[in-house]
Amino acid sequence: MAFQTNVLRDGEWVTETISVQSILRSQQVDAAPQQQVVKAPRCGLLTRTIAESPLTHSILPVRIRSSHHNDVAFIGDHFVQIRELRRDGHLKDIIKKINFGSRIKNACVVGKFDIKTVEGQDATSSQPPIKVEDHHADQFGFSPRLPPQMLMLALESGDSVFMFVRPGLDGKPEFVTTRFVSPTQRLAPPTFHLAVDPSSRYMALAYAKDFFVVYELESRDRLEEKYANGEPLQAPVRSFRLRSVNGVIQQITFLYPRPGDENHIILLLVVVRHRKSRMVIYEWKLGDDLKMVFAEDKQGHRMPVEDQMPLLLIPLTVQSAFIVISPDHIAVCTECLHGPPNYETITMSSPPPTVTHHGLDSPLWTAWTRPFRLASYFESRDCIFLAREDGVVVYFEADEDSTVERVTHMDTLNCNISKAFACVFDRYGDVLILGSESGPGGVHKICPRVPFKFLEALPNWSPAVDFASTDQYSEWHRDAEKQGRSPQGPLLLRPDRLFATCESGRKGSITEYRYGMKANIAFDVAYEAGIKQAWLIPTEDGFQVIMSMPDATSILRLPSDFSGAELLKANHTPYELGSSTLAFAHSGQFTAQITTQGVVLRLHPDSRVYWYDDFPELSGRSISDACIMDDCIAVSAHNDNNNVFEVHVFKLEQPHLGLGHVRTIEVNGEVTSLALTKDFTLLVGTSDESGPALLQCSLQQATNNVEILSIPGALTEHTSIEDASSIEAIGSIVSLGTTVFLGTRSGEVISLANHAGSMVASYDKFGITAARLSCTHVTGNPDPVLLLSCDNNLIHLSVDTHPRYPTRNIFKNKSRVFPVDPSNLGAMAPPIQYASAVDLPSEEGIAQVLVISNETILLIELHQTPSCVPRSIPLTGTPKKLIYSNTLNCLIAAVKHNGTENLAFINPNTGDCLGLATDRDDKTVGYISGLGKPGDRILALTEWKYYQHGRMYHYILVATSGGRLLVVSTKRNKDTGKIHYWTRWKKEYERKVCAVLGYEDGLVMCVGTTIRWEVIDEVDKRLTHLKSFELDSPATSLRITNGKLVVLTVKDSLLVLEHASGEEEGGSATAGATVGLCNADPTRRNGVHMLEMAGTDVDDAEGGITLVSDMECGVGGLWVPWRQSDRECDVVFEAELSASVRKFQRGRTRPVWEQGNHEPKWGRLVSTWDDAEILGISLDGAMYHFTGLEVKTWRWMRFVQNLVMRDERLSPFTSQYQGGNEDLEPRMDGGLEMQVDGDLLMRLVEEGGRGLERLVREHEGRFMELLSEVDDSAGGDREKAFGLAYEILDYYLRPVM
Repeated sequence: MAFQTNVLRDGEWVTETISVQSILRSQQVDAAPQQQVVKAPRCGLLTRTIAESPLTHSILPVRIRSSHHNDVAFIGDHFVQIRELRRDGHLKDIIKKINFGSRIKNACVVGKFDIKTVEGQDATSSQPPIKVEDHHADQFGFSPRLPPQMLMLALESGDSVFMFVRPGLDGKPEFVTTRFVSPTQRLAPPTFHLAVDPSSRYMALAYAKDFFVVYELESRDRLEEKYANGEPLQAPVRSFRLRSVNGVIQQITFLYPRPGDENHIILLLVVVRHRKSRMVIYEWKLGDDLKMVFAEDKQGHRMPVEDQMPLLLIPLTVQSAFIVISPDHIAVCTECLHGPPNYETITMSSPPPTVTHHGLDSPLWTAWTRPFRLASYFESRDCIFLAREDGVVVYFEADEDSTVERVTHMDTLNCNISKAFACVFDRYGDVLILGSESGPGGVHKICPRVPFKFLEALPNWSPAVDFASTDQYSEWHRDAEKQGRSPQGPLLLRPDRLFATCESGRKGSITEYRYGMKANIAFDVAYEAGIKQAWLIPTEDGFQVIMSMPDATSILRLPSDFSGAELLKANHTPYELGSSTLAFAHSGQFTAQITTQGVVLRLHPDSRVYWYDDFPELSGRSISDACIMDDCIAVSAHNDNNNVFEVHVFKLEQPHLGLGHVRTIEVNGEVTSLALTKDFTLLVGTSDESGPALLQCSLQQATNNVEILSIPGALTEHTSIEDASSIEAIGSIVSLGTTVFLGTRSGEVISLANHAGSMVASYDKFGITAARLSCTHVTGNPDPVLLLSCDNNLIHLSVDTHPRYPTRNIFKNKSRVFPVDPSNLGAMAPPIQYASAVDLPSEEGIAQVLVISNETILLIELHQTPSCVPRSIPLTGTPKKLIYSNTLNCLIAAVKHNGTENLAFINPNTGDCLGLATDRDDKTVGYISGLGKPGDRILALTEWKYYQHGRMYHYILVATSGGRLLVVSTKRNKDTGKIHYWTRWKKEYERKVCAVLGYEDGLVMCVGTTIRWEVIDEVDKRLTHLKSFELDSPATSLRITNGKLVVLTVKDSLLVLEHASGEEEGGSATAGATVGLCNADPTRRNGVHMLEMAGTDVDDAEGGITLVSDMECGVGGLWVPWRQSDRECDVVFEAELSASVRKFQRGRTRPVWEQGNHEPKWGRLVSTWDDAEILGISLDGAMYHFTGLEVKTWRWMRFVQNLVMRDERLSPFTSQYQGGNEDLEPRMDGGLEMQVDGDLLMRLVEEGGRGLERLVREHEGRFMELLSEVDDSAGGDREKAFGLAYEILDYYLRPVM
């Protein structure tokens, strides 16, 4: 690392190059004592993407599974997600793929699909194929057939990937991919432009300049023949031809041939030469030799001045014509194949910019799409939708002479529209799916003679400019006792929340990152508070909701479309409404209701009521709980005479609606819950002075053979629980096979499993309120699912019924459920007190669940794939900077609106604006002093805790591009809840203030390229300058650590400066103190942000590692030798990500149930004193997680990663580029080798089966050797070793939100 500077030599100024070492040596003090040499820590870094970028570049309708599935492909930089448009207009997630190993630059659909007849083709149905007798049939008895269309991806590496979706061996969708290696590996990859001809027999890819390549594709019949014969599916490329171009290729597309001439191929290029656009056409017949076709270098025809540099070319299906879309002109080009082309201007009035437009120039046309019509329609006419970036949509219709005879302005949509724009088939209209590069997109339906109908919002929180956490701490090495929070304390903490700004034009937003299961709210109906349980049953004319109240039962009648609700009176229902319902069962025409007063049996149209007082065994007893299984009913009763609890068992007869008492079981202690298993074993939760217990009694035996299991005793014996006496009574019981799950009143879920005659127990802590369990099954998934309501949250617990290896945790994953209103993405998740499965027909992968939220009943459609479930808080303006204030308990954002920027104080729960700008006299103003200047931008926003005379004052620091530094005071109005804020101090500088930091009694800022120290003069009440230091580039981040100032610069990476004189304490500076450069990064990085995390010892304040992100998608881990001012920083590790990290944050984001199960082990380094997570966000909205690794763990995980990178199944697109077996061994190079890519390891975990065993088969010896260094508890047992390996991978890769 070196600098150029001007020095005075022999009376003349000359330019010399000097190194950082020279600077450091020149600033040494001669009398400095001997400095202690300290070595840098040695560790690795695990990186993982925990929230994928939502940015979608292409939306393509594609029949990628079959002609019956109305699928849509959403394509981003690194992912392909297939969704299906359902009958209700909502999109259902089908499958997602992200392991391409290279950025996706372009995509297209290969293949044709025509709507034959609207009556005979229901594109929204999911009908199975017809079963045939064929010797090539697959395991399901169906002849393998290719779908009508494939998806083709052009990767940044230059390779082409062809893919479709088929059912896997387990019945779930899976991708089938094949790759065609780029024939231009020595040239730039031709992925800038992509087009496929209407017959799907040719495809053209082009680089931005110099050349393009045309692929001839296999015929559809030939591909189907190979696939039906079971031959390996290879890339459908028969031949290709490269062609150089003298100029810049600005557009490329294929034109439609005339009717009856389908073998005519027409390739159109727009080439820019000498700043002039020329139209070049190549045409040939199907099967012609491409070498001969492209032998000639064509000059083409010059395009009119008004059509130069067109934005879009839209080929029409008639007359081989096309529409030229320019910023200020739209024309139809005809007769382009013979002689000079003819351009006919399309006259249309362009609507003015809408409120969603963000910019000074006129909005541009960005995308077009062709709606689905019958094939016969396109033989004589054509129609398209054209979209403008500010939400304007125009409909064009052309006749058989390629004359645009109709131009209609459709409704203006309330969102920005990017190139991701598509029209999807619908039986009764057109469905437009709009993507946006700034803010959310949407799904809209177009029906004749009515306005657009909004169906669903498409979440998009990019570009994410800033990032904030509700964590109240910002450092990693503070004293835990001083902070008042112990990292190993038993107290369960509410997870920290994460927010990011989304720059989406004039209507920006703040996005809250949430991770879990998404559940669309199908309907909701409000009743009254106090609902305990609820059941939904189908009826002849709709549905009924039976609600159990504290002392009664209420029933709501719903129509089949859930459009309203009607409360039924007692004389209009056969059920008993005078008491609370304890259990309810429904099967076909038979229903059973068990209340606190009696049992109602109904077999339509007959019904019968049995009162408990009619049974001598229940005379004088109060009923508290009940359960039902098939023809068996059990109720718990309290005998008021002898204060004894009993369980009474009844047998019912469905045909005759009979009910008979079978037996009575006396119970010691209070009965708190009841359940019946499928083998008719009665499970009773009891509680007495010794604690909770589980009573088991088989009803198939003639006598009451009761077994009692003490829950505290079982947990003490079989788990590592510290205090089993804290477990409270059992409130709910669910039995699945040989495993019983217990939900306690203190928030635990306890599992008791019987394996080979021995009991295995485990427990998880989910909260502090009662844990209420219920069971459901998902369509298409054989494994059961537990639903848990605790602490007003709904939690999805998937049970691993067939684990690869016996583990102590029976749950495959635990995810919070977020009910979402698709039309309101800003709403908070409603509090949930109860959830139960609903027996209603549902699509595959969807579970219908009825939930209670205070006084509201909701029916939700629960998806089965955990993912990021963002919540968007809309703003009036564009947020630029964001912080969270724990002092004010609100978000503070710098928001741009109408060309000026102001502060916004936002309630994170409701989204309400709390701020009120005032002057010093508390009079309301539009802007505080120093803000509201046109063109002035807020560059830095932070809090300052200022200490003076033993008191702490809270201020907000604002730095602007106009050279203003503001110290802002705040005060909350107790009556209105508003936060009044005003400017207390203001200072102006000649250059922009790009970074500011407040410490105990002073400020440090970067003004231009100068670091300035300033303090508040107590006499003059103004900021006073102390000292300064000149940099070579502006600073982006400032931090004070170990008495020194750490500066991250735009061009020179990290620098460490003297902050205070050596005699001072507390880090404050005094006038006249010297400033010198102490340490520097040996690599000149273009710094973006930095954050310090713990190294190998969290108690060593000087052992921290500073994470530095740069503009080249890199992250460096730097260790600063604090005691050696003549030494460069040591690079401990480096990492490469898919995007640059704009900002790091720390936060304890793990859910409650993970906080007690994630203690440091297996070589995981604690990142902060309270074991917080280290997170980073990129501009495209992706979020990354960073974890430090001990060397032994890094070596094992890096070895596994190297195997994954070379495996053709896990890395199909990059394995051929990796080295041989000699490169498998990890190397401690202090650079990129020290990174472990968790995304690669996730491919191994998600593969299922015994993928790890397959992966390490040829290197099992070395694998076991490295694993034993991490944990040698397996003791040479191969099965235990692989089970341990899976457990370690799960420990590191489980969700952190």
